[in-house]
Amino acid sequence: MKILRIIFLFPLALIRLFLVLFFTLFIVTFGIWKRKKYGYSRELQVWSMRTWGTYMLWATGVKVEINNQPKIDNYIVMPNHRSYIDIPLIVKLHQGTLVGKAEVGKWPMARSAAKITNPILVKRSEIKSLVGTMNKIKESINNNIPVILFPEGTTFAGPLTKPFKNGSFKIAANAGIPVVPVAIHYPDKLDAWVGKDTFFGHFFRQMGKFKIKVIVQYGTPVSHSDFSELKKQTREQIDNMLKKIMNFSEN
Repeated sequence: MKILRIIFLFPLALIRLFLVLFFTLFIVTFGIWKRKKYGYSRELQVWSMRTWGTYMLWATGVKVEINNQPKIDNYIVMPNHRSYIDIPLIVKLHQGTLVGKAEVGKWPMARSAAKITNPILVKRSEIKSLVGTMNKIKESINNNIPVILFPEGTTFAGPLTKPFKNGSFKIAANAGIPVVPVAIHYPDKLDAWVGKDTFFGHFFRQMGKFKIKVIVQYGTPVSHSDFSELKKQTREQIDNMLKKIMNFSEN
């Protein structure tokens, strides 16, 4: 039955993959053209992130339920990480400076997209890179541009969060930057992209569905000079929000 369902819905997943690739290529190409003609600007960053996020969610049939979304400028936005869908979701909601692993910059399309979105790519094993990251985050916040950072460092199936990395909280604590905890929950557990599951394998299984539901819940901004306490409070908020969302969904 499961195999028949995948075969029956394969055309829809294929169409969605085409739309994802088409819109990504168009937005990146047009954005690079605008940068060459007019130079890099905050407006270009906002346009490219919001437009790409909007079209990605539409193309993949993602329906978002948002609770308590605050106005965010001088904060680090920290969501839990479940799937590649989290990226277009969060950049549509917050056109900020996205912090990611340096390895991402080696991907051809991501390398091109970086020219118009200005992310911070970190080599976690290098102290020099971490210091540079701290300075770039401070600069972004000082310019009223929010910073987006996934504290788990990778996707995790849940049901709650996996242990957070220390680095981001050390930066936030040292710089005195408040953190906004964000809980992302997919009612269908299979929507999580984790482990050794390939992108295309997961995409064709899940994107054949007519709709993918995701719930986003915002917590209360947290600020603390002790990074371990900041990490503890942030994780507790996200875990508590996930518990409430799951309890509500089941009842």
